[in-house]
Amino acid sequence: MISGFEALQSIDRAYAQIRDEEMRLDDRLRAVSGEAARLRQERLAQLHRLAELKFRMLKSGELARELDMAEREVRRLLDEAERENAQTAAEHERAAAALKKAEATRAVCAAEFEAAARALLEFETAQQPDIVRQAKWVALSGEAENAEKIWQEAERKTRQAEEDRETKRTPYENDPLFVYLWKRHFGSSAYRSGGLVRYFDGLIARMINYTEARANYTMLNQIPERLRAHVDKLKTGLDALRQEIANFRQERLLAAGAGPLQERVRQALAARDESEAEVARRQKEYAEAEEKFDAIIGKNNNGLLARAIQLMVDNDSRDDVVTLYREAERTRSNEDKEIVAQIDQLTRQLGKAETDMAEIRTQIRDLDGRRDQLEYARDSFRRRRYDYPGSTFRNEAAINDVLGGILSGMIQGAVLEQVLQQGYRQPPSIDWGGGYHPGPMFPPGGFSGDGDIFDGGGFGGGGGSGDGFDTGGSF
Repeated sequence: MISGFEALQSIDRAYAQIRDEEMRLDDRLRAVSGEAARLRQERLAQLHRLAELKFRMLKSGELARELDMAEREVRRLLDEAERENAQTAAEHERAAAALKKAEATRAVCAAEFEAAARALLEFETAQQPDIVRQAKWVALSGEAENAEKIWQEAERKTRQAEEDRETKRTPYENDPLFVYLWKRHFGSSAYRSGGLVRYFDGLIARMINYTEARANYTMLNQIPERLRAHVDKLKTGLDALRQEIANFRQERLLAAGAGPLQERVRQALAARDESEAEVARRQKEYAEAEEKFDAIIGKNNNGLLARAIQLMVDNDSRDDVVTLYREAERTRSNEDKEIVAQIDQLTRQLGKAETDMAEIRTQIRDLDGRRDQLEYARDSFRRRRYDYPGSTFRNEAAINDVLGGILSGMIQGAVLEQVLQQGYRQPPSIDWGGGYHPGPMFPPGGFSGDGDIFDGGGFGGGGGSGDGFDTGGSF
């Protein structure tokens, strides 16, 4: 069994491992792309030599001049790529190092918060027997339990009335004559028609018995509204009782010495939140650096190196170049034999480099997909509050197996979410007597002030109603 914090750390480590592997492949792709560009450039230069030799013999230099122009453009693109690549690669590495450092800090802050929250929980659990014996606690919790029963029953009746309204209003609203008179406010002080219109409206009203229908329709709409107002008033009173209980508990805890522990949790949570924000900033910087880096090395075949290579490929595939090479192969003389041999060797080396580049790009795309899956799983983990202090997972081996499968590319990220959901165990609630189940014990209002850690204004996920109370009964 592992804690929610430890499970999240396992996901973080797998995520970082994939990112490190991506960076290793990025460096390899950069090296192979540079080698492919060098081979292509050298091959183009040999073709240029061959063209000069052959066309000197043919008294024509047009092809040689065109190849020379292409060679100069390739050199320009490669020089530009080399200049930008040096700066961008350094930025990429710095961003990755900064992100890794921020993630390490986040792990330390998360561990400190986990330890602080557990220490506070243990302290407050130890204070349970003394607090529940207090006469004020017994009275308030009993009053709150009774108030919740009344509120729940009123809520049930109100919902029933609202459902009845939706069902019973239909016949009225489907009657065009009733709707006509209702919209004109007939029978009320807001009705403004006079003379002939008033006379005919009166005939219509008598014909459909509008006076009685209007009274029924009005009551049908007003009863749920009045009940809802009553329910809201009951809920306000119940919330006030809950807050009074929470305040009493907090007073007793502070008197017992919980203040330093609570302050430690506050500070640890603030540090954890700041570390999360720092990671988010570093992730953005890393993404921006990676985008610039991709534009140079051409992960997707659209960088400067890729453009230079494509220019050389276009020249290689020209009919006159192909004809030149075939003619040189067919009628090898002592003069062009060496050139053709070098072109053949360069072509073989180039084929291997291009195969390697295609494989690396495929691996990078696969890693990108796996990294996205882990990122989604991690975000889902936090949204579901699986990292809540006291949360546990009883299937540690299965989690590790799935993470290993994702790293190896054998398992999809969606499986991880299923395994986490199956193994999750929420933090244990503490029955404080009188039906009060606040779950993990923390100060009223929580620590973050934005519902980041504790639902229900500072209470954990304990009781049946989800509001911090469990009546243990039903209507």
